Parts: sequence; structure tokens; C-alpha cells
Amino acid sequence: MLCPSCNSKSHVLSTAFKKGFTIRYRQCNNEKCSKKFTTREELSDGMNYKGIVKKMKELLREVK
Repeated sequence: MLCPSCNSKSHVLSTAFKKGFTIRYRQCNNEKCSKKFTTREELSDGMNYKGIVKKMKELLREVK
């Protein structure tokens, strides 16, 4: 996974397993950045592009 700040590779510091998803605590490998960030992983039975597009449109409407 790439760092959201500098786009360098990152590594996992620790992992937490929750019901239905996994949380990974990560840190950037770039010594100048070293940003810490969290990711959330969920299993999917496939890509539902129509559902994803619909959800994105709803989120954009909320921002306006």
C-alpha cells in the first residue's frame, strides 16, 4: 500500500480483526515522511460498479 501523503511504500505496524472487517495500522517507509495511517479492509463477493457509482453520487450530493 502506498502512503497517502508522499506515495511511497508503507508497512503494517499492527492488525486488528473486527466483525466483518480488518483494520491495519501502517507507517510510511520514507524516512522524511514516516506518516502513520489506518486502512480498513472488507471482503467483497465482487465488484458492484453500479452500486459504487451510486454511493459516490450520493456522497457528492452531501458535500454540495
